[in-house]
Amino acid sequence: MNNAKLIKITFKTLCVMGLSFILCGNVVNGQDKKPKVEVITDDNFKKKVAKGFVLIKFTSGYQMAKLNVKLLEGVNGFEGCTIIEVDAGNARKVIKKLRIRNYPSLALFHNGSKKKVWKADMDGKVDVDNKGIKKAISNAIAGDVF
Repeated sequence: MNNAKLIKITFKTLCVMGLSFILCGNVVNGQDKKPKVEVITDDNFKKKVAKGFVLIKFTSGYQMAKLNVKLLEGVNGFEGCTIIEVDAGNARKVIKKLRIRNYPSLALFHNGSKKKVWKADMDGKVDVDNKGIKKAISNAIAGDVF
């Protein structure tokens, strides 16, 4: 076999191996992609809380504690309530207006107006449970009726 044929065969083999690697890599990479998360900012915040009940979970990269997962169980969907997570760095004006200083903190909105805010203490603990959040939603509905 001469050098020209050897170079062609080697080149074809490398091309097939490279193409296989790229295609297989894309399949594997596609499996762990997270769903697209919408970023809530000062500009689109009012639009997001304008309809129905919205529970906002304010978080920050430097927060000391995580919010207990059981806290929000049963709240999503209760009386049409949706839960949105907002990063503190993206909505500075909203956070300043709500006077939130510790994270994580929660705020309940109904049709664009603030109903209740639960602020975290210095240790990052929010003094509310899911029954308290549901009660606040029920109270907001009763307030609209009477």
